[in-house]
Amino acid sequence: MVTKNQQKMAATGPLQQEANEYLKQHKIPQLFEELTAELVFHRPSDPRSFMRDYILKLQNAKANPDKGDPPSLLDESNIRCVFSMLDITKRGFITTAQYHEAMRSVGVQIDYNKDPNGVALNKISQETFIRETKTALRRACSTFSADY
Repeated sequence: MVTKNQQKMAATGPLQQEANEYLKQHKIPQLFEELTAELVFHRPSDPRSFMRDYILKLQNAKANPDKGDPPSLLDESNIRCVFSMLDITKRGFITTAQYHEAMRSVGVQIDYNKDPNGVALNKISQETFIRETKTALRRACSTFSADY
């Protein structure tokens, strides 16, 4: 026996699939994840204004990529801190395995340079780590999608 809800789902199946493709194409779920993380972190007294300002900052960063990074919970000082925590002996480099684990820990799981400068020697410098992390975070940012 088919319920009304099942009939409704069957009738809207192609429409739901089309909607899901649209959301995926424009990275809308990622944008909402970013907004939610920013809201929880900053806890602004006026969340609507905060979200509007955040989206404006994203648009500005996309329109002017040479003038800075998109808004992110991780700025360069945070990235330096991540590197310092991995380079506990202060050698000035981390291993390739540490690099990959750090990328996963900052939320970049797929779209990052798997073979940065230093991989052949198993020594990733702080400069390389910062550059690659910032690049990967920019790619991960929903508004910096190549197809958006």
